[in-house]
Amino acid sequence: MVYSIIAVLIIIVIALFIVRMASGFGGLPVLNYHKISSGNDPDFLTVTTGQLRQHFDYLNKNGYTTIFISELLEHVEHKKPLPAKPVMITLDDGYRDNFTSLYPLLKEYNIKANIFLVAGFIQSPDNKYIHPNPMGEFMHVEDALIMSKDMVQFGLHTYSHQSYSKLSLPEIEADICQTKERLQELGIPVQPCHAYTFGAYNQKNDNKREAMFGLLKQNDIRMAFRVSNWVDKIPVRNKLFISRIHVSGLFPFWKFKVAVRGFIKVFNRFEKIFK
Repeated sequence: MVYSIIAVLIIIVIALFIVRMASGFGGLPVLNYHKISSGNDPDFLTVTTGQLRQHFDYLNKNGYTTIFISELLEHVEHKKPLPAKPVMITLDDGYRDNFTSLYPLLKEYNIKANIFLVAGFIQSPDNKYIHPNPMGEFMHVEDALIMSKDMVQFGLHTYSHQSYSKLSLPEIEADICQTKERLQELGIPVQPCHAYTFGAYNQKNDNKREAMFGLLKQNDIRMAFRVSNWVDKIPVRNKLFISRIHVSGLFPFWKFKVAVRGFIKVFNRFEKIFK
């Protein structure tokens, strides 16, 4: 019992230290969400609208400015300055609740968001989407078109949610082309940006990873995001390898604040040590 109390106290002290230290970190937090629920049923991939209100209110009150993919691209390629405390809100896959539950909150809090679409999952009048889909209901093309007018920009997230770490280079190139063609066919405006499914990016094979970067460049993919639960310093070192932080619905609010500061990976490691 005594050891447990000591462990908790140590964790609290470390958390306070890294939060204080992070104020001068000068990085770009890129937050990664998936599903948004209007109910009270959070899970690893699902954040409730109540939680999201807390997150957006915190960002606004603490001087953060949300940015679009296009703004980061302008900064990376043309050195256009970013706001003093930039943060990116990203969502993966393109669930319909991104339109029904997230979009109203984006307008209410004046928050910009970036959604990476699985092109083959988008529902459209021609019914050329993968069905049935065990991952949930995905947005309609009309939803994407409405959101693209103000608070949302879109990027690529493969055609059918395959992992590039498991595909051959020719398969990766074919998927990039198919994804871009489908989104163009639907008339959905997308930025030249990709988010790796499952955060996967050929971790164990440096040569394949570099070859994949080459394929992305050849197909005019000018930025790409992984999930590393870390914050990259500005300017980013590799625009095809930008870090994101997974935001879980299981996070208590204080843990979200640690994540925004860029130290959730460090904190998670300490939690494992003291369990």
